[in-house]
Amino acid sequence: MEIDIANEQVPEGVAVRVRVRLSGRETSRLFLSGDTLIQLPLDGALTARESPPLPRTSIFLSELVGLADGLSRVFEGGAAAAAFTDAVRSQLDTALEAL
Repeated sequence: MEIDIANEQVPEGVAVRVRVRLSGRETSRLFLSGDTLIQLPLDGALTARESPPLPRTSIFLSELVGLADGLSRVFEGGAAAAAFTDAVRSQLDTALEAL
């Protein structure tokens, strides 16, 4: 299991990218144990022009694992980005602990 959460300063604010990689065994365990819904906090998030008008508030772990480039979200400041990072990492650690 590999969790990669990276913060990067961009002109609009702070971009956070979340990627999760699982081994074949971990993917099988996730399938057998039932998928986990990861909540994506919106506090301080900016809406991208090319994205839907309502940002996603959650994503299934299996879907996140399947995103080759991971999930990205831009925040207006570092505090909001850090809060998002902490919330998502905590949920991922808990979900992946059982695998």
